[in-house]
Amino acid sequence: MQQVGEHNMSDHYQVDKREIEFCADRLNIEFNNLCYYPSGKKVKSSKQKPVLNNICGKFYSGRLTAILGPSGAGKTSLLNVLAGFKKNGVTGSIKINGRQRNVQKFRKQSSYITQEFAILKLLTTKETMVFAADLKIDSDIDKILSLLGLEKVMDVPVAKLSGGEKKRLSIGLELLSNPPVMFFDEPTSGLDSSSALQVISHLKSLAEGGRTVVCSIHQPSSQLFQMFDDICVVAEGQCLYSGPVDDLTSVFEEAGFQCPNFYNRADFVIDVACGERGDNRDKLIEKFNAKECDLLECQQVADSEEISMLHLTTQKWNDTAIQICTEKEVYAGTSYPQSGWKQFQVLLKRSLMCSLRDKMAVHLRVICHLIIGLLLGALYYDAGNDAAKVMGNISCIFFFKLFLVFANGVPSILSVPLETSVVLHEHLNNWYSLEAYYFSKMIADIPLQIICPTVFLLVGYFLTGQPSDGTRFLQFWVLCLLITLISHNLGLAMGAFFKNPEVAMFVLPASNIPLVLFSGFFLNLRDMPKWLGWLCYVSYFRYAFEGSMQCLYGYDRPNLECSQVYCYFKSPQKLLEEFEMVNSVYAYDALALLVWTVLLQLSVLIILKMRIRNFQ
Repeated sequence: MQQVGEHNMSDHYQVDKREIEFCADRLNIEFNNLCYYPSGKKVKSSKQKPVLNNICGKFYSGRLTAILGPSGAGKTSLLNVLAGFKKNGVTGSIKINGRQRNVQKFRKQSSYITQEFAILKLLTTKETMVFAADLKIDSDIDKILSLLGLEKVMDVPVAKLSGGEKKRLSIGLELLSNPPVMFFDEPTSGLDSSSALQVISHLKSLAEGGRTVVCSIHQPSSQLFQMFDDICVVAEGQCLYSGPVDDLTSVFEEAGFQCPNFYNRADFVIDVACGERGDNRDKLIEKFNAKECDLLECQQVADSEEISMLHLTTQKWNDTAIQICTEKEVYAGTSYPQSGWKQFQVLLKRSLMCSLRDKMAVHLRVICHLIIGLLLGALYYDAGNDAAKVMGNISCIFFFKLFLVFANGVPSILSVPLETSVVLHEHLNNWYSLEAYYFSKMIADIPLQIICPTVFLLVGYFLTGQPSDGTRFLQFWVLCLLITLISHNLGLAMGAFFKNPEVAMFVLPASNIPLVLFSGFFLNLRDMPKWLGWLCYVSYFRYAFEGSMQCLYGYDRPNLECSQVYCYFKSPQKLLEEFEMVNSVYAYDALALLVWTVLLQLSVLIILKMRIRNFQ
């Protein structure tokens, strides 16, 4: 029966199918007895239900399929499992064209556009497409932009695009590689009815080009609903129906659910899935399962180790021939579209371009370092060569390091959340390796990490009257550079580790307070309790302060000028004795800071890998 609002689309939303690139590889997806428990979650009660509970269904190429259901039904989890983004805690069978799915190979043949699709906002629409094409394969970018109606915003920054334009851009990015399978999580979320219709029209055209297009959708209008070819209805992790849209109402009627005349079928399906139209939902599930599924009970899993064992057991369902082919496909599917060196080059260029356009990262930080350097120079003017001001100068030296830590650590935290989301999506969609991104990010950040402390030091160092010896200045600059790199990497690590930036913003200064206390500035090493003295050896503030004292007052520096009748610390040697730094070696302090830098850089890579593993 024709429902209200279900009519042919106006020509305004029609997509010229001649412009759609045909997909030669047709992949049909079949899944049976699919169960999913969140990875690592211990099951303490036998009554605990899996997120996906024996879901079965088939998605065909050339057809647009919608996964429909209420909030919390398991729509996104089903997409994550089918796309290969979730691997641990999954049991059941997923087949591609009748053969057991190989996750690595399938990820190269598919793309997954999440609901919150993260895109670098400082790039223009065309630049975003160009970088994506460089990481994948050469494609006709202008043709895709025209196809998606984005030719008028090619030179507009992503941050200024509308919600619908961003959605279409996300489609275009994945369309570059012409994948035979495309998954979309809530592609119409946050869009008005006109933009939503445009997006679904494009998805319909992609499906008609031979692709398998599957998207989850919450509650579509009648006009959107009639554009889908197939519907998969899920509720509480179970499947109520999976098949053509035209057969939906008749199947529901056989189970005792009558769709009222002139009623949106999507709303009717949601009502049934929520249990608002009677308690016969179980009959619908049983009817579907009896027809489509070979039911196996979802097994309760105690921990992640048992999840992995259960997953391995599932793999043994394959026969020997399929196992041999799968092993070959795993080996062949581990590569990326471009070489590691090419990935590094593209990502480095993209990171540098974004950094130069980030006013917060470049202009504001450089200006801030310049202003604080001037302020510090005015406050401690010519204190470095006056024995009467030596204690004030030592405070100035310590503040040099303290400022560089907080001025470079906090902005690094703020830059992480968006970039981490971008990396998570692009890496899982097989754009590039995590190592290629990591090295490009580390190198792209170096220019700014050099410019900021250098600007600060050129102003503050000479205004405060520090030694005008080139060697001493260079040594002091190296310490400032290392402490800047340490704080930058610490900010990146904390920003990547804590999903909430506010927590990372609190932990960064809080974790640095103990290191400041054991720097040797507030309390001499000999006066510290022995059971706490070991903390001095893990404090990078201690090595930065000790190395600064050595390069500015060591190496047999002549006596300081005294502006008063008597100056106790006129001899730099006596000053070093007071702080118990006579026997300290600058090279050891610089080496300790270098070790800190390397360890924190490695921690960033480890944390990123942990984030990806936890997501999966």
